[in-house]
Amino acid sequence: MWLMKALRKILFPVDFSEASTAMVPFVTEIAQRFDAAVTVLNAFNLVREYSLAPNIEDTGDSEPAAIQYSPALQELRDQRERSLDEFARTQFSSVIHSVKIEDGDPAMVIQWVVQRENSDLIMMPTKGLGKFRRLLLGSVTAKVLHDVSCPVLTSAHETETTIIPPSGFRSILCAVSLSAQSDAVFRAAGFFAHAYGARICLLHIEPLSRENGSQPTTQEIRHAFEQALGSGGPGIGANLSVRIMEAAIPEGIRQAANEEAADLVVVGRGHSMETFSQAWSHLYAIIRESPCSVLSV
Repeated sequence: MWLMKALRKILFPVDFSEASTAMVPFVTEIAQRFDAAVTVLNAFNLVREYSLAPNIEDTGDSEPAAIQYSPALQELRDQRERSLDEFARTQFSSVIHSVKIEDGDPAMVIQWVVQRENSDLIMMPTKGLGKFRRLLLGSVTAKVLHDVSCPVLTSAHETETTIIPPSGFRSILCAVSLSAQSDAVFRAAGFFAHAYGARICLLHIEPLSRENGSQPTTQEIRHAFEQALGSGGPGIGANLSVRIMEAAIPEGIRQAANEEAADLVVVGRGHSMETFSQAWSHLYAIIRESPCSVLSV
């Protein structure tokens, strides 16, 4: 229910890759903008047969039982923890942060920590590197997008794309249909637009394969956005535009993002089985094709 609460807790999973390090200024900017605390998380899953995922149902105060590693593996884990402490200390000295290392499958660890800490936002890279690897999302990112209900902000999937402009977001593309999930997507876009003074383009895409039928008008889309924000969106109207396109969803979003010079795309993740939740089946393609960061809610 964004626009009804502050963004206070950011979860930033790291694996010490170049993609993780490149995303640090992005995480720092968001944390400073919203006075949010960052949890820097690493999943120790070096030897899969040793590492059991934490119990997702356990959201209590007790810590999970420590895995009894061999001395050599325990030393590796201790080294990883020291590296994580150093990474957080040097990279996040300007924001409130904490460090957490957990044993288990990374995606399941992320899900467990989100539930345990009641995180407001997950920020993570997609690792789109190279001409051919750009066709694939990182497996951990893909699992998190599928399994975790918390909003996820992923970096642009292109190797040399700037993650966030120095001045912050200035143009936001919000892709929705008028479905049960639209209000959450509207509120998320409105939340960032209000914080950054950004303009918003509301985009509705009619898939090329869809049979002719009634489609919402620009006035209906604008009205739905205003209704979703209620009194939480003062001043946004002057920076609001609406577009209706007939296109394949990923390609249409990419085209509109380029034409609107968007630096953030906001989409739903299809938690409900509505028409545009078919975008869930397109979500990986949307993130791969987007020229900028994608916030999926």
